[in-house]
Amino acid sequence: MIKFFRRIRQKLVVENRFSKYLIYALGEIVLVVIGILIALQINNWNENNKIEKDINGSLRAMIDELNENETYFKYASNHAQTRKDGIQKILDGKASNDDKRLILNKFGQSVNSKPFNKIFELLKDEKKLQLIKDKALIKNINKFYEYNLLGLDDLADWHKGFVGDNIDPFIIENIPSNDFLVEPEIVDDLLQKVKFRNILSYQEVMYEAYLQEASYALENAQSLRTDIEKYLEVND
Repeated sequence: MIKFFRRIRQKLVVENRFSKYLIYALGEIVLVVIGILIALQINNWNENNKIEKDINGSLRAMIDELNENETYFKYASNHAQTRKDGIQKILDGKASNDDKRLILNKFGQSVNSKPFNKIFELLKDEKKLQLIKDKALIKNINKFYEYNLLGLDDLADWHKGFVGDNIDPFIIENIPSNDFLVEPEIVDDLLQKVKFRNILSYQEVMYEAYLQEASYALENAQSLRTDIEKYLEVND
């Protein structure tokens, strides 16, 4: 097409028809500009398509990450529930001697947290999170990772500090043990002390708080996974 315009332009110059030459020259310029704009548009489309594929790949990886979080929530919750039930049995006077021997495992442990958030942090650091087309999905992703996951992590960190500052010293000063096993008679004597019963009650409350937060985080993780799967069905 450009060669066609060039031949016409040369003919018009030879025939000294300047006005028509100018029109054709302008037409040639317009054609070149249109070609450049189309090329840029195609390049932008290719680039946007590449970014979208990268984001969708990250979202598929996020589904695996959510599965890891769900598995850990269930694992940690089972341990917290076991400790809470053990403390309740001791406070209610229903603990067996074997339960009493293992009392350090019941009340001397902090709740645990192990957030899996590598994919989320990568999306956030590369500023790709806001490029997801579904704004409600962005909101739910932020809610889970910035609120649920970090909230559990903060709770675990605080509780770890509390156990280290308060419960560990009490155990060292008041509870003799052999390979972390305590004689039942020692536990019976400790149960007569208000401070020990208060520590047990406090730990029971903390385990219950963790169970509630973990349950809420688990529900949101499952809901978020479903939302991502639906998004990928439409946009992948």
